[in-house]
Parts: sequence; C-alpha cells; structure tokens
Amino acid sequence: MDSPNQTWKVWFFVFCLNIVAIVGAIYLKSIGIDIYAFRGS
Repeated sequence: MDSPNQTWKVWFFVFCLNIVAIVGAIYLKSIGIDIYAFRGS
C-alpha cells in the first residue's frame, strides 16, 4: 500500500512539522509567552 516514495514524503512532512513547532516555541518564548503555562499543573 505504501510505496517507498510515499513513506519518505510522510517522514519529511513530520520533520517539517517538528521544525515549525520548535521555531514557533522559540518565537513565543522570545516575545514573552510562556508555553509551559498551558500544561496542567
């Protein structure tokens, strides 16, 4: 069902989402928003 090319695209997409999440977290921290405040205690 999954060709090797399809699998590579899925992993690339996941990797890009992780990069976006890390950059977003750094940006929010730089403008003073504490992202850990959204977690439960």
